Amino acid sequence: MVRVKDSRFREGGPRDGASCCESMNHVLLIGAGFSRNWGGCLAREFRGRLLRLLPEEDLNKLLRDTPNFEDALSRVQADYKQNKSDANKQRLYKVQSAILKVFEGMTKGFVERGHIEFLNHKQFSVIEFLSRFHAIFSLNQDLLLELYYDPQLCDKKKFPGAYWPGMQVPHNFRGAPPYEKPTFTWHPTPEFKLEKNLQPIYKLHGSANWRDDAGEILVMGGAKEAMISEKRILSWYREEFERILMMPETRLMVIGYSFCDQHIDRVIYDAWKNRGLRMFMVHPRGLEVLVRQTPNQIRVPDPLTEIPSLGESLRPLHTTFAGDADELGNLLNFFEG
Repeated sequence: MVRVKDSRFREGGPRDGASCCESMNHVLLIGAGFSRNWGGCLAREFRGRLLRLLPEEDLNKLLRDTPNFEDALSRVQADYKQNKSDANKQRLYKVQSAILKVFEGMTKGFVERGHIEFLNHKQFSVIEFLSRFHAIFSLNQDLLLELYYDPQLCDKKKFPGAYWPGMQVPHNFRGAPPYEKPTFTWHPTPEFKLEKNLQPIYKLHGSANWRDDAGEILVMGGAKEAMISEKRILSWYREEFERILMMPETRLMVIGYSFCDQHIDRVIYDAWKNRGLRMFMVHPRGLEVLVRQTPNQIRVPDPLTEIPSLGESLRPLHTTFAGDADELGNLLNFFEG
């Protein structure tokens, strides 16, 4: 594994002569609630679409009995690993094909939109906003950012471009029209390295258009930690997530994630405990998303509630970036000292 130190992420304290804001690391973590603003599926909606595509009695029942479609996928994957019979192989193929079909439907909706913006005004540009972050980490497997996001489109270019570390992007992908981009397949590079001056986008749980060396789709099931350990690219992404959040003076904005992945939550908590990470929440429930309820309706705060808050936004991005100047100002305060 090859590492290239990225000068945008500081190893020590503030640079000499740098202001407080300039010395901070601003990091974004997005979940399904982010893509939902453009018509993407939440996990529970995803399961509903799979039920229609998997009418087979055993698979249909497995989905109905499993709250999260990722857990159902993990069950089928585990069955195949334990017994690589033709029947189990066929079950896995059916489930994976159905999952890709749902992603195809989501991608078609994104393509039909034609763009990622909600308003033709630079002040409310989603691309300008995303380009402010030193790194973007995504838990999503859809292709929204691949279709439309390019920091080169910004007036004030903080980065000359964005890239997906460790992934080999087909040479003609970037110039292709949105309707052609979903047809391209990406594979991990033989060596992993960081590029200087470009904005990294890490898809921590893989992507619908990724294939590993064996040709298997790199889409996560419920047993995420086990699969991450098995896949080199995902293991490296986990290491990068830990490394970057552990940088001094790091601020994390979380958009559309409900804190249901323990391996992600643990990294965030450790970064606060050990390096003073602070967090801003964008979610319909705001900071309340960190409070769980037991079957007896007892409210149980998550340990993540201990992290000092930089603020919260309960409004959806599709209204904030459609002209809500006050709420946009609330988001932009995240970047201030």
